[in-house]
Amino acid sequence: MNTYMSPAKMGASHPSDNVSLVLTLAHHLQKNGKEMLSSTHLAYLLSCAFSDYYDPQAGQYDHDAQALMYIPLIIGKSMGFDNIQLAEVQRIAGVMGLSVNQSSYGMVSDWRHCTYASTAQRAMKSVWMVLAGFKGADDIYEGIAGINHFFKHARHMLDPLPDLDRVVFKRWPALVFCQTPIDAALDVAENSDSIEEIEKIEVLTYSLAKEIGAGVGAYQPNSRAGRTHSIPYCVAVALLKNTVKYEYFDDGFQEDHPEMVSLIQKINVEEDPAMTSRYPEGAACRIILHMNGGITAEVEREYPKGDPHDPLNDKELDEKAYPYIAARAGTKAEEIINRIWNIEKEKNLGWLIGPLLNNK
Repeated sequence: MNTYMSPAKMGASHPSDNVSLVLTLAHHLQKNGKEMLSSTHLAYLLSCAFSDYYDPQAGQYDHDAQALMYIPLIIGKSMGFDNIQLAEVQRIAGVMGLSVNQSSYGMVSDWRHCTYASTAQRAMKSVWMVLAGFKGADDIYEGIAGINHFFKHARHMLDPLPDLDRVVFKRWPALVFCQTPIDAALDVAENSDSIEEIEKIEVLTYSLAKEIGAGVGAYQPNSRAGRTHSIPYCVAVALLKNTVKYEYFDDGFQEDHPEMVSLIQKINVEEDPAMTSRYPEGAACRIILHMNGGITAEVEREYPKGDPHDPLNDKELDEKAYPYIAARAGTKAEEIINRIWNIEKEKNLGWLIGPLLNNK
């Protein structure tokens, strides 16, 4: 669960989306820990490089649309493709269709969490077609209908290589644009006695966060993806529970906590032009609680916890991973986490893959 935002204000990606693909390939191809780690590094570089080069969302395509061009390279490289095969698999993948950004607007459905997986499926099909001897379109980038006609793109790619130290490791199981609002809400909650005393909540942030995280559907989200992508919902949860957990985005949570409805209705999200001018170097948010009696409580943060300016330490990373691994591996979760820290020394990955294959 991490995010890379292009420093040139081009595209964005979630490099960690590639981990499931890399693990699947490692299991299928019987890779060792060092080989899996090398594939992960390649996936992160390509994911971030294409974000520096392309901005699909500027043309109303999904941010994962660009992944259709690099996922085939990850798969092909893992399978030992030569350069000719790698070029061919890109050519085939490039004509399989680009994902539009419809799932980000209006009432956000759970398809929002499936865009990468659907792209990976198409990439895998292109690999099978290369193995079967198919050929793709010659000029998939600059051709008459090449993808450069559909995506805003930069002049140079891989020069320089993307800085992986810019990757934001999300602390909370929510959209990257919700991270600073959650942290700010938790901070400001320390200065308020009771949520019942709150009359109004002002949330000031940069324009892209408001656009993606505070649209019409954000005030009445009806899916897990809709709730994780809603600044009002995330701020309300943080104020109500003093933390944010995966299960707080379940379908039944709001019904079990009816006070959430009135809390969300008190939230108003607006753009702060100064914050917009600092993005993406900053990802700022200011929250102001207006209480009964005219009292206010205010907190501003420039970065979320997990940003390179305020990184998660090793203990915090372990704590973040533990509940998800424990859900699959039970009492072995701590052992698995300890082994992941030294995964380059592992000769096989059955201990890691096994729990993921357990459907019980």
